[in-house]
This record gives sequence, structure tokens and C-alpha cells, in this order.
Amino acid sequence: LTFKRGALVHFAVSQDEVAMTTQLAGKDTFFLPFNLGSLDGGAGNPPAPDDSQYATGYLWQRLFQPDAWLKVLGRFLHLQKSVKEDADGKRVTKETLIFPRYHQWEVVNKLIETTRAEGPGKRYLIQHSAGSGKSNSIAWTAHQLASLYDAEGQRLFNSVIVITDRTVLDKQLQDTIYQFEHAQGVVKCITRDTGSQSKSEQLAEALAEQTRIIIVTIQTFPALFDALDKYPKLASGRYAVIADEAHSSQTGSSASKLKQILGSDALDAEEVSAEELLDAAVQARQPNERISYYAFTATPKAKTLELFGRAPDSTVPPSADNKPEAFHLYSMRQAIEEG
Repeated sequence: LTFKRGALVHFAVSQDEVAMTTQLAGKDTFFLPFNLGSLDGGAGNPPAPDDSQYATGYLWQRLFQPDAWLKVLGRFLHLQKSVKEDADGKRVTKETLIFPRYHQWEVVNKLIETTRAEGPGKRYLIQHSAGSGKSNSIAWTAHQLASLYDAEGQRLFNSVIVITDRTVLDKQLQDTIYQFEHAQGVVKCITRDTGSQSKSEQLAEALAEQTRIIIVTIQTFPALFDALDKYPKLASGRYAVIADEAHSSQTGSSASKLKQILGSDALDAEEVSAEELLDAAVQARQPNERISYYAFTATPKAKTLELFGRAPDSTVPPSADNKPEAFHLYSMRQAIEEG
């Protein structure tokens, strides 16, 4: 049962709840909840459907099914390494085996299955609270979208573009994907102008090379539309755009420049977040059957819900009785109750 030697994950299971850890450390073992969430949006699990079952039946009925389990081992489980300095200034490498929590495993599978069924050109709103492990959820989603094929055996997306302003995600995304791909050049970050090339030119080049995953900052993202407008060959490609809600905002002149590029009055504020930028981009341009959007946010604004949410009844237009909602939810309440 030693770490990394034999057991990959340890589950503690009762009739009502499941918890898991990838490293046993005696009384210091840290268990994470592996529950569905209760019917009222809190922690725990819904009651079992009947007396002959347990509330935790989903563990073996869903996760431990051979295909599902093999996919977890091949597509989710990875070793995260971080280098820190100890009290004496010595560099210490800390290794953590990452196993998805239930909502992470479910949202990635659901996004991939639905994208495969619906094809490119759709929008998905993922409402996951702070503390839900969004960075890993985005890394898994990006990696799996980048290797998704249609019925004819063609890659569904030429490139997956991730918008973020978190350098930690750049590093995490590259490390996570490298764990699965073991190939350099799968992920390219476009975060600053180089001597000879502007960010727009770097982005156009990465798109032309069909780089699997391209990470851009909020400021660089509008260059995607620049490149698609300038180069017809790129415009005929299919792209997945994943937006991680911003932890920082663009102010002043950057915001004005973004408004100008997007030709949109939607950006009224002096500050622009990734969420607002994505809203404005989608609003300013006609729906495009070649671009799929995946918006990850903890607290979506009304506009984001309207643009990216899905009405429960798709056969009739959205209304007060048929309000658009998130494609997948891990609520603030569940996150707080789960600690």
C-alpha cells in the first residue's frame, strides 16, 4: 500500500458517503469527499432509490465499471510534482498523485461525450465553485478534447485554445498533458511578444501548425479572431475555446483595445475579466459552427448564463419558466459543506 508502489487510490466507503485519498499517512491522512452532492445542492449523496441499494452504489455501478476505470487510469490519474524550498533553503520536490473527485470525473466525461455527439459549434457553461479543482478539470478537458476524433477518424478540433491569466495553470496544464502525451510541442503558451513576432503572429503560426493545445492570456485572445479573419485557411478549421474565469482583470487602455478588436459595446466597464471577454466575443460575432466554447466559472453573471447556459426544454425558446442553466454544477454550498 506504499505511495506510488501499489495502491493508486484508497476509498473509505460507508452506506451513505465515499471519501478517497492517494496517500496513506496514518492519522495525518487527508481524505477528499467523493460524493455526488445531495438533492438540495449540499454535501453528501441522494438517498438510495430503494431499500435493496446503498446511497454509495454509484461507486461500483459507475466508476468501477471496467471501461470507466481504465479511462481513469489512462486519462485522469497523474503525478503532480512541485518544487519548494524547505526552512534551510533546500529545494524539495513534493509529489502528489492526482485522482479526480467525482464532480471532476463526471464533468469531463459529460463534456467529451456531449461534444462527440453534438459536434463543434456548441457552448457549454461549467459552474464550479472555488475550491473545486478547476485547473485540473480544465487540463483534463483540454487534453481529451485535443485527442477527440469524429466518426470518420478526423480530429474533431484542429486546436484547443485555453484562455487564462494564471501562470500556475500554464505550468499545470503543460505538466498534466505531458504526463499523458510524453511529447514536447503538444502545448504552446503565447503570453508575450517575442523579438521578431507579435502575439497575433505567434498565435496564427501555432494555429497553422495545428498545435494541439494553445494557452493564451486575456489580452491575446482577441488575436484569435484577427487570425481567423486574416487567413481563410485557418478560418476553415474547427476550434475549442476553454475560458478559465480570470483572477485578474484588464484595465484602461487594454480594455479599450479589446472593445475595439471585438467591435463590441458589451464591454462597458473599465475592467474586463475572461468571462466578460468571452461574453463580448460571442455577442460580437455570429454563431460559428466551427468554434465550441467551454466557459468555466464559479459565479456566472446573468449575461454569461444567457449566452452559454442551456434551457431545460430545448424545444421552446428560453423564458422565465425555461431559464438557461449551467451544463454542469458543483455548487458553492456543496464546496463549503465539503470543506
